[in-house]
Amino acid sequence: MNTRLIVRYVSSAILASLSLCATAQVPLGQAAQNSLTIALLLPTNDSAFAQVAQAMSNGVIAANSTSNTPAKILLLPRKQGQTALSHLQDAALSGASVAIGPITRDEVDQVAQLEFLPLPVVSLNLPYHDVVAPELMMSYSLSQEEEARDIVKIAVGALPEIDSKGETPKVAIFETKAPLETRIGNIFAEELEKAQVPFERIVLTPELLAQQKLYEEQIDPNDDMPELEELPDPVEDPYGYQRIRLKNKRLMQEYKAQQAFKEPPFYAAFLAMDARTAALVRPRLPRLTRVWGTSLLNPGDPTQSTAASLTYDMQNVGIVEAPMVLHNNKEDFLERFSMEMPTTLLERRLFAFGVDAYRLADQWAHWNTSIQFLGMTGHLSFDHATSPVVERHAQSAVILSNQIKARSVEHLQKPLVSPEVLEEIRKAAQAQRQQQENPEAQEPTSGENAEMSSVAIGTEKTPETASQSAQGTAQ
Repeated sequence: MNTRLIVRYVSSAILASLSLCATAQVPLGQAAQNSLTIALLLPTNDSAFAQVAQAMSNGVIAANSTSNTPAKILLLPRKQGQTALSHLQDAALSGASVAIGPITRDEVDQVAQLEFLPLPVVSLNLPYHDVVAPELMMSYSLSQEEEARDIVKIAVGALPEIDSKGETPKVAIFETKAPLETRIGNIFAEELEKAQVPFERIVLTPELLAQQKLYEEQIDPNDDMPELEELPDPVEDPYGYQRIRLKNKRLMQEYKAQQAFKEPPFYAAFLAMDARTAALVRPRLPRLTRVWGTSLLNPGDPTQSTAASLTYDMQNVGIVEAPMVLHNNKEDFLERFSMEMPTTLLERRLFAFGVDAYRLADQWAHWNTSIQFLGMTGHLSFDHATSPVVERHAQSAVILSNQIKARSVEHLQKPLVSPEVLEEIRKAAQAQRQQQENPEAQEPTSGENAEMSSVAIGTEKTPETASQSAQGTAQ
């Protein structure tokens, strides 16, 4: 018989025995107690991942302390030179029913290549290679690649079916030269190819970022610069000077508003970079281009000045993020976990990671082969018969000025500027062209001037307040 089949048979027998133990009846009048022991497989104490593992462990311990049937938690740092199998054997010999970890990708890869595991494992990363994982292995991660797939699906749903030329709308991928960002860019490209959306990939360079715009403006022959009147001498004709100056200013404002709201060369931009770089890129893109990215674009706590300034430059950028990071109410956190909320964005994310890992381990130890729940890192689902990998779908959100708000997918897919506003801009442009073609026509009254200005550049519903109009739509 094939060795792996024998191993699977033995593993199934182990899990079946765990299931029987888990369903054993508690004697009447005796309080239910969790006999579960969970081993946390930590990296070596001097590892570069020690602080990451600590932040995750805090989540596991906090989740356990708030459980109705808390388990016993064993902290097992890896010894120098210890193999993955030996580390797992230490956990099993220490009486652990299930192990959470390891967390580094190298160690997870080693576990994935073992034929047999001495106890059920919830690994906290994905293996490098596409291998047939051991029967008792479940893999759960905060994968940026998984987030990239989710955000592409959302963004594609926001694209119009065709552009003004009757073609499929084009999109662009902007990325920096770094391993993680390149992997994210690769996933963006793969998913766009699957959706049959044309795209181009643009690698950011210092020379490119030195430019005011990261796109080539499309020249419309009908969009001629307005003909401005020559200003008279302000001393000899102060009234005429002021009147013509204001008229020229209005014409230029209307022209700039029309240019800002032209059909963009690409309808969506996917950013594979960190928040600081994204804040430099977003203002250099067309105003009507929708911008999307993973949680890597999250600028952090918007109550802090640095993060707040980044949110201003990244308004209406769509992302996906762990729900706990978005709902970061300190009072609620203290009430639930009886501890202060982690201060940094990464610590909060890893804390949530630990909480959900604990919930997965509790169910996996009891041989629940089909798991679904809304966790602190997103909606999690696991089907042992299909894949050893836990699927995570993070919460969709939008970056606004001084805030990051959770939003439904349907809300994110709404256009930034309503068709009604765009139609008013088009009418204003047409009126301007007609006036230029027929200079003898009667000029608009001051009231009509004000109304046209409010359409093209003005107050509530106008293009000049695009960020506010777009923000209003997002909210």
